[in-house]
Amino acid sequence: MADTPLNPPVQITTQHAQKILGEWLGEAASVVALTPLIGGCCNTVVEIRFDHPRSPVVIKAAHQPQEHLQREHATLRFFQKNTTFPLPHPYRVDISCEAVPFSYLLMQRLPGMNLGDASRWMTPADRLHLERQIAKAVSDLHTHTGPHFGSIHETSQHARWKDHFAADVQEEYDENCRLGLVSRRSLDRVAELLDHFDEIFDAPGQPTLVHGDIWATNIIVGGEPGAASLSGFVDGGGSYRHAESELAYLEIWQTVGSEFFEIYHRVHPPLAGYPRRRLIYWLDTLLLHVRCFKTHNYIRAAEQIIERLPI
Repeated sequence: MADTPLNPPVQITTQHAQKILGEWLGEAASVVALTPLIGGCCNTVVEIRFDHPRSPVVIKAAHQPQEHLQREHATLRFFQKNTTFPLPHPYRVDISCEAVPFSYLLMQRLPGMNLGDASRWMTPADRLHLERQIAKAVSDLHTHTGPHFGSIHETSQHARWKDHFAADVQEEYDENCRLGLVSRRSLDRVAELLDHFDEIFDAPGQPTLVHGDIWATNIIVGGEPGAASLSGFVDGGGSYRHAESELAYLEIWQTVGSEFFEIYHRVHPPLAGYPRRRLIYWLDTLLLHVRCFKTHNYIRAAEQIIERLPI
């Protein structure tokens, strides 16, 4: 289940869609259907079907000029140019709010549905096949490395993973201190953890290109029962991180199982000490979710992880 959207939805009308399609295609197109999709928590995501061979497409929209949509467009182009990782092709981005009263990103509609919905009809054999495909895609992606840790769009980056990730955790700690939802006792343990980062995060690892947000809603599955297949992924973040942070994210939401790791580790053997570091990756994720969604389940999960911290 997706989290509650953080922003009010954008009302996309047929007239808006036809205006956007006309500017993209250079010709008029008649909209057949607008279908809301489960999308990013900060945006409205809608499938547009229209009378043209390039139908359907997806539009991601947000109120006011939004630079994050430009960054996502650039990220999709970067992946398309430099990798074979299956993300949607970007078609058009406009954050001027002039032609239509919202920012938008227009992109390819990957065939199928998200893994959460597809799990209702997938067979056990489908699930194994899909995990193998996910493992192949992620292990191939993780062969792409860079000179520094950080977003592909940043100019200020870190040479050492422990410095980059410590900054992430410090930011979430500071924000949660201001928010005051996680107990003071738990936050004191996080502060103690930050003092031990050099000791805990001494594992080697190159800056590795990651998706950064792989969970059931961001995995698109095509096919039918007995013939399911991976269509691709959505909402790729585009950053260079330690590869094991992506693995921990897959595990915290139980997105993949043993089949994935058996195949992935044939290409990228596991590093000693990962189970210890995994708790801190999970902590960082949960503190971010507490900050964004402020719900009891995330607060409780964060405090439970904090009790297990390796300090």
